Amino acid sequence: MARTLNGKVAIVTGGSRGVGKAVALELAALGASVAVTARTVAPRGDDLVGTVGETAAAIERLGSKALAVGADFAQAGSVEMVLSRVFDAWGRVDVLVNNAADTGDNVFRGFDETTADEWAAQIDLNLNVCYAMMKGVVPSMRANGGGLIVNMGSMKEVPEGLQPPTPLKLGAAYPTSKVAIYAMTTLLAQELAADNIVALTLNPGGAASEMHYHHMARLGIPANPTPLAYPAKTIGYLATCEDPMTYAGRYVDAVVFAPEKGLA
Repeated sequence: MARTLNGKVAIVTGGSRGVGKAVALELAALGASVAVTARTVAPRGDDLVGTVGETAAAIERLGSKALAVGADFAQAGSVEMVLSRVFDAWGRVDVLVNNAADTGDNVFRGFDETTADEWAAQIDLNLNVCYAMMKGVVPSMRANGGGLIVNMGSMKEVPEGLQPPTPLKLGAAYPTSKVAIYAMTTLLAQELAADNIVALTLNPGGAASEMHYHHMARLGIPANPTPLAYPAKTIGYLATCEDPMTYAGRYVDAVVFAPEKGLA
């Protein structure tokens, strides 16, 4: 694999396991220095294995520089702390992958079980943190002639009308935040393109993450994941392709995109 991102700096949030870790390792293999953030700084002792430090160590084994930043974006000041650590270490950001989200058990709680505070917390973490991270890195990207922002959004619309019951039913907060991510990213992409900054929404699909298996086992539903390589290779392609502006403002479905491009 050609190290075509040599000299570039990437931030991947939610990088202790799953999609975030796979993306971080892909960007590192392409030569980028990668800062990874996550809440998990010590092993949990359950099926959700992986820590931010372990991801950083794996990045370094690939020959790239790594920065592990333990951060809980539900806490005030965490965005500013993460950005300060990255800029102090490397002075720039060229790629931002906003992958952190609330994917815990409360994602499946219905209207009566979800308090107003829990609703606000999911919207804040899933959506508002993406915006704050974008605000923090765009000046650096602008100063360096451009950049790539990938916001993880697993849907861009919800089904219309009453739907038949399904074994797996999400509460309203998570889908609402993901549709909002698509709308926000698509609109901001129009402004950022003038500075050669590509912003897009990526649907990683039901990737084979530890969280996917955790939820399927908890709910008694057979796991049928797609490879983690789909979103990871897709982002690697977007970060290194000849004309990334082609994808600005778009909704890229990694499960379709990666096989079409022969990436995985």
